[in-house]
Parts: sequence; C-alpha cells; structure tokens
Amino acid sequence: MEFPVVGLVGKVACGKSTVARFLADEYGFIPLEADRFGHSALEVEKETLLKSFGKDILLDDGKIDRRILGSIVFANASKLSLLNSIVHPHIKKSIAGIIAANPDKRYVIDAALLFEIGLDELCDYIISVEAPEELIRERIKKYRSWDDCKASGVLEAQRYLDFFSDKCHFIIFNNGDLNKLKKQLEFFIIEIF
Repeated sequence: MEFPVVGLVGKVACGKSTVARFLADEYGFIPLEADRFGHSALEVEKETLLKSFGKDILLDDGKIDRRILGSIVFANASKLSLLNSIVHPHIKKSIAGIIAANPDKRYVIDAALLFEIGLDELCDYIISVEAPEELIRERIKKYRSWDDCKASGVLEAQRYLDFFSDKCHFIIFNNGDLNKLKKQLEFFIIEIF
C-alpha cells in the first residue's frame, strides 16, 4: 500500500509523538495530532462548552482555559464523557476531511482516543504505543509539569486503553531507548510496504 493511514494509540507520555515524528522524518508521513484538532474544537464549540461547564472555563482573553477544563473533566467521568461528546465529532470530521482532500499522501494519526473518536475507521494500520507506567510518570513530570494528582487522574481515566491492544495491528514498546524504538518501527515499515 503506497499511501497508508497509520493510527497511533496509547496513554499520555508513552511516546506516540516520538513515533509520529520518526514516521514523518524517515518515511514522509504527515502527522495529524488529534490534540491540536481538539484545541481548535474548543474554540468552535465554545458556546456549547460554556453552557455545559460554565464561564469559569474562560480566560481573560475569551479563550477556553484548557487547564481548568481539564481539572473539571478528569475529576468527573460524566463530565469527561460530556466534553468528549462535544469535541470528538469535530476532531473526526477535521481529520477525515484532510485525508479525503489529499488521498495521495501518507498520514499518521496521533490520538490517545483513536477508537473513541472513531478515527480507527480512517486507518489502514493501527499501532499501540506502550511504555512502563513509571516511565510515563517521569515523562509527565519532566515534559508536562503536572502534579501527581493530575497525572494519576489522567492515567486512571486512560487505564481502559490497555484493552485496545488486541484491536491493533502492531504493538511498539517504548522503554526510552530510541534505537530500539526505531528498530521496531523499521520492522513495521517493512511489514506494511
């Protein structure tokens, strides 16, 4: 398959972005980060979000405060479901539109919630990127500056992702060794081409 769409699924800080960057740099894949589309969805769906979560989620400049919204939804499963029901359709429509408009390109979709958003329907191959929880927590502290409470809340909310591995075509184990990660990805590329 000359122009595959590859989906990456996995918990926060497991290395999905590193895998996407490698596929882009080495094999010409165009990365589509679901989080970026999610951020734009917050602005597009601002009125609905304000009705659902109140004006406390606004910054002084009128934009949605993702930090406050995150603290609300990661502390309450029903509010997280409500947020997802608002932003996921926008994310899927945006990504599907890009792929449909340029079918002669290789894409890699970086999305922790690939299956929940329905982005798996757009993918020819799906890779689960996995890492030990201790390493994930180290990365969260180093790169995201989250406190232990927020990290635990997000990891707990994503615990169910462990059950999606059987729906993936490949599993990449990211233990922090970049050379081992690249070797696994090279094997994946050989398999799909």
